[in-house]
Amino acid sequence: MISADELVGRLLEISRDARVCILDSCGIGHLDSHLLIAGIAPYDTTEYSHEDVEALDNLSDALGGDAPCFFTLSYELGMNLAGVSSRHARSDEPLAFVARFHTLVVYNYSLRQAFVLGQDTERITEKLLDSKPFAEADPRSKARILSTAFTKYEYLTAVREIQDEIRSGNTYQANIVQRFTAKLGGLDAQTVFSRLRRDHPAAFAAFIQRKNSTVVSASPERFFRIRSGSIEASPIKGTAPRVGDQAIDGKTRDQLIHSRKDLAENTMIVDLLRNDLGRVCEFGSVKVTKLCAVEEHPTLFHLVSTIVGRLRSEATSSDVIRALFPCGSITGAPKISTMKIIDSLEKVPRGLAMGAIGYSIPAEFRTEGSGLSAGVDTSVAIRTMTITDDIASFSTGGGIVSDSQPEVEYAEMLLKAKALLRALELDADNIL
Repeated sequence: MISADELVGRLLEISRDARVCILDSCGIGHLDSHLLIAGIAPYDTTEYSHEDVEALDNLSDALGGDAPCFFTLSYELGMNLAGVSSRHARSDEPLAFVARFHTLVVYNYSLRQAFVLGQDTERITEKLLDSKPFAEADPRSKARILSTAFTKYEYLTAVREIQDEIRSGNTYQANIVQRFTAKLGGLDAQTVFSRLRRDHPAAFAAFIQRKNSTVVSASPERFFRIRSGSIEASPIKGTAPRVGDQAIDGKTRDQLIHSRKDLAENTMIVDLLRNDLGRVCEFGSVKVTKLCAVEEHPTLFHLVSTIVGRLRSEATSSDVIRALFPCGSITGAPKISTMKIIDSLEKVPRGLAMGAIGYSIPAEFRTEGSGLSAGVDTSVAIRTMTITDDIASFSTGGGIVSDSQPEVEYAEMLLKAKALLRALELDADNIL
């Protein structure tokens, strides 16, 4: 019987020679996340560029097809859907990426059992069994930060400018992010993912090899999940640090639960998502089933809410993406006017950061006994790194409201970056 750790190691070793996509709940069980789902050597991969005016329709066709697929959606796709023009030059990030597979590898943490499902199970099983144990890369030199989009002063200024926009009535809450760019010194994406998974397990971890880049994610946040005609979204708003001391953490947790600022952030986004879901759900079916509940992660506490609804029978994947994307938790409210403010303040395009990562399983795909269900599940691409050649980039930030304290917001942004920086063996306290 293979363990989850051993399976991940074999998949990462295989990925040195063949394209691999992994979505992993890491066994931590938040939001009913209890699976690892992976594909080896997709039979088709497609990247939609900024010039592809039919990117969403083509993506919807892939998600509605007869094969499982993994996908990424850039934040700029959401801007296009919202009709928001950007002042930034276009990045190399594709609007969307899709990889389709005939065969899936699934590990069920509840059963502690692995499954190989699909058309070519014997060959994929042999490939897994014959693979070498995973070994971390031996970098040529230490990773180092090349740049950040904002200086500390500029970040604090941006927070204050958002508060001016709030006082002017142009937004109620806006999310601002800092972009980090690092040179890896020969450290590879497989090693970065392995370290993140070991030290900062996340319910929506991902390792996605695309045509010219690799996505490594430790996202704790579900964007939306569609299953059996129902849809649910689980936004995160409200963050506090964990230090590993029971007394200190207990006090911090209690402060978060009663923080007027964090509760206000969360409930604003819940209202936004209720409205977004109402555009594709049956009238009267949208309900909040969990409001501002605390989730514990290795270095953080989060406030998480869950909103559910019954999809209208005619609603397609493209309808859902058009209604919900990008997630309100990483824009703010109201969404479109706030996206315009964000674009005017941030220094670089977001790319995949604050976009989405997900998978689609068609009803026809055999899943018996594995615990895998037909449907679509997506995460918000936070705590997410894009690696191209020897360069990694990622963004972290937070929601700004009228009573935000700029220095506290800056500290929260760095706190969220720590897991990714530590995977590169960098210290957040010494980079800025």
